[in-house]
Amino acid sequence: MTHEAAALGSWLELPCVLLLWIAVLLRGPVGLRSAPQRAVWMAVATAAAAMTLDLPSVIATATRHSGANVVAVIRNVLGVLSAGAVLYFVAQATAYARRLRAALVLAVGSVLAVLLSLDLAAMPHLRIGIPATGQPAPSPCYWLVLIGTHLVANALCVLLCLRYGTISGNRSLTMSLRLFGLGAGLVNAYWLGYLVRVTAGWRWPLPWLALLMDLHGVLRALALLVPTFALLRRVLSNIAVTWRLWPMWRDLVTAVPQVALAKPRHRICDVLWPRLPYDVLSYRRVIETRDAILTLTDYVSPAQAPWSHGGSPRQGAVADLDAEELAVLLKDARNAKLQGSAPARHKVSLGSSGSPDLAGETAFLLQMAKAYRSASPHVDTRAGRLPGPQRSTVSDRRRGRRAGRP
Repeated sequence: MTHEAAALGSWLELPCVLLLWIAVLLRGPVGLRSAPQRAVWMAVATAAAAMTLDLPSVIATATRHSGANVVAVIRNVLGVLSAGAVLYFVAQATAYARRLRAALVLAVGSVLAVLLSLDLAAMPHLRIGIPATGQPAPSPCYWLVLIGTHLVANALCVLLCLRYGTISGNRSLTMSLRLFGLGAGLVNAYWLGYLVRVTAGWRWPLPWLALLMDLHGVLRALALLVPTFALLRRVLSNIAVTWRLWPMWRDLVTAVPQVALAKPRHRICDVLWPRLPYDVLSYRRVIETRDAILTLTDYVSPAQAPWSHGGSPRQGAVADLDAEELAVLLKDARNAKLQGSAPARHKVSLGSSGSPDLAGETAFLLQMAKAYRSASPHVDTRAGRLPGPQRSTVSDRRRGRRAGRP
């Protein structure tokens, strides 16, 4: 089992580093501008740089050029900076962020000075590291300082993420905190394994450590990419709304072109080459569809309208319609408008979905668009009215369904 874990850890090293750099580059512009996200971005960026210097190909190249120690020193410095960024992230959640910021800079500088001093004061060594056998180089004290720094920083990060990950009302923030905290927990397990090796000499944790570091990198990259995933999900949702409303919207704005901001284009062109950002495009599609419905209600025959109890064309209210019933009335009204029929003498107000927000209205229109594709108009094309033998109103269909017949 340990051999499989070590092999999997070696195989995941390069994909993990690539994923980290992708996350760093994608979130760089926002991460550097936003103060709350800057610490997380810095922690992931420095961790990505440190893990890059720990790749076997980089170590082999440095060894050939007698620069293995230089690479190791830079890697450990980046690791301390990553731990400092994690502590900065923790400090931002407190009421003493400004005071802690200065203390944090002093603490990180002191740790780096101690590590460099211990490295220079140690006996000559070929490579800085913790081998499977033998003594750690340059000294056990050097590694205890480094391991202690990482353990303290990541333990505080785990506590912070557990605390705020359960009370945050923002789903993206909650997911990001949980992933980041889980990554901090895994890297803590990684350094605990090395602590056991340095203090007790046990070697059994070593085959698992590379896998723990790789999983930590994946989780931190995903934590940084959560806002990108959320943005992608919103974009895909807006594209789906635009795509699904297009057939009904195209039919309606053909009958009442004054409600549309621009003439209809091909459905694929709307998605691949939008005139507006996708969120604005889907919003306009909903508004224009609703405006077209309100305009076409002037052409709904009062005989077809399902009046509520005691209602009439002159008084009373129209009964609430579901999406299927409104789609049938709307298709009849569109045909009447295109055939040049005059608006109905008594106006019919069909209302809306009854939803107070845009999301509910959008969901109702999507249901209506689905029903619209299969709805059959009942307008007589010769007389512009319902034919006698086939006369069927929405009220008739509603009564039929209540009676249990099709």
